Amino acid sequence: MGKSYRYKCEECGYEEEFFVGGSYMARNYNRRVEEAEEELRSAALYGKFGETIQHMMKYERDKVYINCDTDLYQCMDCRSFSVQMAKELSLNNSDFTLSVEFRHECPSCRSNLLRKSRGSITFCPNCKKFTAQLVSMGKFD
Repeated sequence: MGKSYRYKCEECGYEEEFFVGGSYMARNYNRRVEEAEEELRSAALYGKFGETIQHMMKYERDKVYINCDTDLYQCMDCRSFSVQMAKELSLNNSDFTLSVEFRHECPSCRSNLLRKSRGSITFCPNCKKFTAQLVSMGKFD
């Protein structure tokens, strides 16, 4: 099941709804997520992300959680929103927790994206002011 988020700016009138997760975005959503998870797992296993992540994948593979569901991100420079796959690995061990989220790049300006927390106010991508409010959340199948 997916989620929807609608943001509206009282300052300039910007309004947009975003859909993350679920089957609404693409016919083959689950297949795409599984392929992305396997690609991330393979890259980690072959050392693309460094020795620590490689070691984790080799010796703690059954304890590693991989998340490639889509989520909502916002650019820290141009303030545009983007729905992207999460690309994160986490390992919960009895002694420690290791969590890694890989860099996301803005499709508009190539700056860093940050995953949106579900706070009610954020920067408006249109007027760039801290006035865009989360006006509705929903679920879809």
